[in-house]
Amino acid sequence: PDGKFYADWKVATSLPAADIKKKSGFGRYQASNYDELIDHPVELGNFKKVSFKACGVPHEFVVSGRFQGDLKRLAEDTRKICEYQIQLFGEPAPFDRYVFMLFVGKDIYGGLEHRASTALVANRDDLPAPGAAEISDGYLKLLGLISHEYFHSWNVKRMKPAAFTPYDLNREGHTRLLWAFEGITSYYDDLALVRCGLIDEKRYLGLLAETITGVQRGAGRLKQTLEQSSFEAWTKYYRQDENSPNSIVSYYTKGSLAALALDLLIRRDSKGKQSLDDVMRALWAKWLADGKGLEEDEWEKIAIEATGLKLKPFFDLALRSTQDLPLAELLASQGVELKFEAAQGASDRGGVVDAFAGKPAPLTLGVKTAADAAGVKLAQVLDGGAAQAAGLSGGDVVVAVDKLRAVDLDKQIARYQAGDKIKLHAFRRDELMSFEVTLQPAAEDTCRLKLLPDGGKWIASR
Repeated sequence: PDGKFYADWKVATSLPAADIKKKSGFGRYQASNYDELIDHPVELGNFKKVSFKACGVPHEFVVSGRFQGDLKRLAEDTRKICEYQIQLFGEPAPFDRYVFMLFVGKDIYGGLEHRASTALVANRDDLPAPGAAEISDGYLKLLGLISHEYFHSWNVKRMKPAAFTPYDLNREGHTRLLWAFEGITSYYDDLALVRCGLIDEKRYLGLLAETITGVQRGAGRLKQTLEQSSFEAWTKYYRQDENSPNSIVSYYTKGSLAALALDLLIRRDSKGKQSLDDVMRALWAKWLADGKGLEEDEWEKIAIEATGLKLKPFFDLALRSTQDLPLAELLASQGVELKFEAAQGASDRGGVVDAFAGKPAPLTLGVKTAADAAGVKLAQVLDGGAAQAAGLSGGDVVVAVDKLRAVDLDKQIARYQAGDKIKLHAFRRDELMSFEVTLQPAAEDTCRLKLLPDGGKWIASR
């Protein structure tokens, strides 16, 4: 655009340049077809840019939005992630140049992979603070997102289900393999942070414990298989409602745990000679040889061929049943002890411990709440909980607990005993209703991981 306000505008894109101005990037770019064109997002405007090379390949990190952050450190940490992943699959990288495009704001998070770039959004405070040496929880989350979308350069943008080749933009694409492409990517995203030296094994196990807790707390894992979750992504996962935790399981989170279990199983049964890394490299070699998508049963066949192990019973359990994964047994084989305990508060999502505490379980209503002007809104009412047994439903707004204004449900029931009955008053739409709730102790659904001496060596192995 013309005018002084736009004088400093620049272009960021991974599209191949035909004839452009070197300083601003404005000019002519080229794409061989429409599919390539829409897979290279273009950003126009004011942004900060930092460049680096990973395994000799030029990379750019473009950040827009208002922020104060150490972009030099962001680039250096990202370089470590990129080099690990390129080396995992083997040089050369599948692109000549790569662009990270990050917009920072407030209360946002997410990303979308492209063939030579990724579009990311994150909280501005998640950027590394100037002069800070540690990795904050917010920055760790951002690094995990960066790692996830970059891994997709191989695992989705090249290797992909045959159902996606070619993409039909007139309808949804259905496949039973999303657990492998999103779940396995979700396994490697945090694992890469350890293997490239950004975090240690203990911090990684803390992230893993939170993922295990999240899956364990959803009753949907007992009702929907990973293959069903993958195939029903368009009809269920992306159309969630207040009952979704009770009816579906995420192919991202449970898929990442299936990848973990498969990795540990291969390591155990091969006596440490093979791992999931070998399967991923075999899949990549197959794509390099023929460039074709994977048929619905082909992923498992390649995994069995690459390892020489009898993996079908595992796939039947992990992908086609609603049984829980044998994580405790498999983690123990690598020197990590797993135990489920009751959460000690609403913010307790599990973690790493030196010793299992065995504290008494606090009381719980079995709900997830949200703020509401009238009281406390029940965003979700979980299967098997006290609230569900009493007849409460997602969307109800609790206004009183034993005739006292509802403010913090956890605190308001903390002085009672398991088995006590309390009266809740709640609005369901415009109707005031009364419920008698029998209080229950919290379920043992919170993961604690304990690293044993000389345990967890698989985590940092390359």
